Amino acid sequence: MSRYSVIVGNIGTIDHYPTKKAALQDFAEYKRQSKAGYGKAAFESVILFDNDLGEPIKEYIGTIDNNEE
Repeated sequence: MSRYSVIVGNIGTIDHYPTKKAALQDFAEYKRQSKAGYGKAAFESVILFDNDLGEPIKEYIGTIDNNEE
């Protein structure tokens, strides 16, 4: 199993990555899309998940999740 995963709000798991560097590249791209309101990632939260630790190590909270009560 790959160590890292990138997860985007309503899309789900984007992919699994063996290195943090590779995962960070996709994390940054989906965060950019979320902030820009572009595509399916528009305004969604983006999470970089460490599968070995079993927890998120980086997270961007999109405005959709930030405005929910």
